[in-house]
Amino acid sequence: MFFRKSEFAQYRFLVDGLSDEILKKRVETSLRFFITRANKYKKRNTVLGTLSIVLPAFATFASAAASFYETKYPSLDLVVPVITLVATVTAGVMAHFKFSEKMQNYRNLAESMKSEVALYECHAQKYSREKSENEEQAKDVFLQAIEKIIEDGYRKSRELETAHQSIAENGK
Repeated sequence: MFFRKSEFAQYRFLVDGLSDEILKKRVETSLRFFITRANKYKKRNTVLGTLSIVLPAFATFASAAASFYETKYPSLDLVVPVITLVATVTAGVMAHFKFSEKMQNYRNLAESMKSEVALYECHAQKYSREKSENEEQAKDVFLQAIEKIIEDGYRKSRELETAHQSIAENGK
């Protein structure tokens, strides 16, 4: 587990198979970005999701402890509202920033890009020798497909951010 390769390193062979250096750099940069973002939002979603589950349970325990030790520790009564406040803020942050949706968007983009590169490298489907007249035509189709994935990704990211901003502006 400590020596596990990063996801990008595991799929590096796909990028390394591309012969055009500019195309290789474009795919490498985009794929690394999508994977990094997906992992970033996954971590945030996991941490906050775990907190939103654990904190209410802990609040219940603290409430019971507060009633049991009310004479010995009178300030223990403040713990429950504080824990509840933190749990509420955690749930609000998760809903507001849409970490799960962002993670899923970047994960889908990374998987789409890996799939497209694999199809191109293997000369499969639309990149087969029967469907493309020559290597240049296959490369053009591949470049268009990669750019479409990137464009769709940025559009979806903007939609998520715009929804996030409009919610914030409506709350003012």
